[in-house]
Amino acid sequence: MGDAEYLPPQLSRASFRMAALAFFGLAIALIASDYLGPGQGVNYPLEWAVAGIGLAGGVVCWLLPWDRIPLNRFLLVIVAGIVQLTVSVMATGGVHSHQLAIYLVVVVFAASLYEFRVAGLVAVTAGVAAAIPLLGGWDDFYARSLLILFTCMVTCAFIPGQVRKALADENQVAEKRRVDLEESYLATIEALAAALDAKDRHTEAHSRETAALSLAVGRRLGLKGEALRFLEYGALLHDIGKIGVPGYVLNKPGPLDDEEMAMMREHPVIGERIVASVPFLAPVRPVVRAEHERWDGGGYPDGLSGENIPVEARIIHACDAFQAMSSDRAYRRALPRAQILSELRSQSGRQFDPQVVTALLAVVEAGDVDIHGTADADVKKDRPIGEGQAWARHLDAIQELGASLTSVTSVQDICHIIGQAIVTLLPYDQCRIYLLEDDRATLRPAYFSDTRRAEYDGITAETLAVQVGEGITGWVAETKRGVVINDSEAHPKALHVPGTGRNDESMIAVPVLFEDKLVGVIVTVKIGLHQYIGDHLRLLTILANQAAVSIANARLIERLETSATTDPLTGLANRRAFEQKLTGRLQETIPEPFSVIMLDVDGLKQVNDARGHAAGDAVLKRVAAVLVGHLRHDDLVTRWGGDEFVILMPGVDQVGAISLARRIGGTLLTPADSLEPISVSIGTASHPADGATSDELLAAADRSMYADKSLRREGASSKRVA
Repeated sequence: MGDAEYLPPQLSRASFRMAALAFFGLAIALIASDYLGPGQGVNYPLEWAVAGIGLAGGVVCWLLPWDRIPLNRFLLVIVAGIVQLTVSVMATGGVHSHQLAIYLVVVVFAASLYEFRVAGLVAVTAGVAAAIPLLGGWDDFYARSLLILFTCMVTCAFIPGQVRKALADENQVAEKRRVDLEESYLATIEALAAALDAKDRHTEAHSRETAALSLAVGRRLGLKGEALRFLEYGALLHDIGKIGVPGYVLNKPGPLDDEEMAMMREHPVIGERIVASVPFLAPVRPVVRAEHERWDGGGYPDGLSGENIPVEARIIHACDAFQAMSSDRAYRRALPRAQILSELRSQSGRQFDPQVVTALLAVVEAGDVDIHGTADADVKKDRPIGEGQAWARHLDAIQELGASLTSVTSVQDICHIIGQAIVTLLPYDQCRIYLLEDDRATLRPAYFSDTRRAEYDGITAETLAVQVGEGITGWVAETKRGVVINDSEAHPKALHVPGTGRNDESMIAVPVLFEDKLVGVIVTVKIGLHQYIGDHLRLLTILANQAAVSIANARLIERLETSATTDPLTGLANRRAFEQKLTGRLQETIPEPFSVIMLDVDGLKQVNDARGHAAGDAVLKRVAAVLVGHLRHDDLVTRWGGDEFVILMPGVDQVGAISLARRIGGTLLTPADSLEPISVSIGTASHPADGATSDELLAAADRSMYADKSLRREGASSKRVA
């Protein structure tokens, strides 16, 4: 129990008012009891003096602000009480006094304030003081009473101590539940604020910065405790109703028309309805509704004025306006800081509460909060990207980039060229280009630049990969909206990249969209806070649009090339692909020995006639699957046309080709996938033994196949004759 420990205000008020009543009651009762019966041996002047001190003590207990007095100083009051009571006992007859039981009151009062070891010490002190009358002459009755009294005092000190311990344990559990509940509420609020961020990219971090500014102003105005907490919640949620406003209205670059303004003016009412669904946030509802009310009554939705507007709403209204003027918006650039402060002063007493404006200006001047925004003059001097000459240079670079991309058809090469352009035009410590995979759920980096900072040395393609909706990159992919993040680690959607440390980092992320379909995401990051502005976002968006067109064209070319060399039914290479591969192998300076297998499905026409072409297609797919399953990586299996297949096997001689042909035929004769056995005729030819040109090899394989087919027919005829 140190000097800095104080009683809670509620406990001190209740305890000392009860103590005051005890002083009043005991003083009166003791004086009255002194006059009951003759010959009591009372020193009345001294007793009246003690009673007067008791009454004075009651007045002091009632009036003094005990919650401001360190707890350990109350021991002096208790000791003074024991001394006063001992004097009173001596004044009323010593061992014949009738006031011995009052020592219990002192011990119970001590036990209500302190733990058992302190209350026990008070009990021992009171017991010693109560034994003083025995020094003037032993009295058996008084000694017996004193023994019982001392036992009662120890008991009265012990029991409250145990009760105190039980209550402390229960309070600890209750406090943990309160903290857990508070964290749950905060998670709800952050989720709502993140939902708003996803709706309007221009409000990224706006609510959090407005909340920080509002808290500083609230403290200046004397708000404390729960009032400050709900002020913060109200500031975080003040724009939540914009979720119900169409995106084209929120992001409109010009002024709103009457209909659009009517939609915008509905957002405080929508926000109140959203907040009403969370019972804990009931105190925030009027704040969210009134955040756009003006001091002069010209605001919306209810036209409130002056102090009829909740003070929290008045604070948020001014801080919201300050932060909005300090930031780039769809309809204007950020204003200079001096102009913002001048606007606040001019609207004091009109749009804003004068006291709130005074406090806000004091907060800004004192630097109580790190106030960020693109309006800082220093920031703009460091990044003159918006100047005409700079934009002209960027446009020239973009034109050159477009010319470079016209001759590139590889997606990987396109990403590399785009990435190199980005790191030339934008400040960066690392640039990353993600592409959406075929599963439409995974974003994997197709390019990430060399890093100039050790903080990114541990990054790999595997650690950068994310799912759509995961982290800031996945969030941008999901919402299809570009963002400038001033502090990526503090962003509610932040996802830490494995293998890297936690650093102050800025980020731009833009979606790569083609015909409103997601192709990927481009991300640039730079160590330090507030490294990017809206012009950087616009420039990266232009580059992303170029990337989208180039990547889409490259993928279209890849699909056309694939379809030109692929059989659509079986997914195998087609005749054109086989001829190209065979011609290439024959043109080698010293061609490696290889074999060709030609395969024909027996009776496919009968299957089509009897069971339909779907059944025939199933047979062809089954044959293709078996062929692929028996081949090596370097072998090429082809659907030659109709019911014929051809296989090219590098490094395989005639014996190996015949052995493989027999295995394939045996596998197809085994029923599978609800299909009956499939009979095939197979022929083989080897280079150079059976031919030196493609025509010679294919003709030899064809003759071998038809020889096998003839043998099968003769065998079938012999069985019928037998």
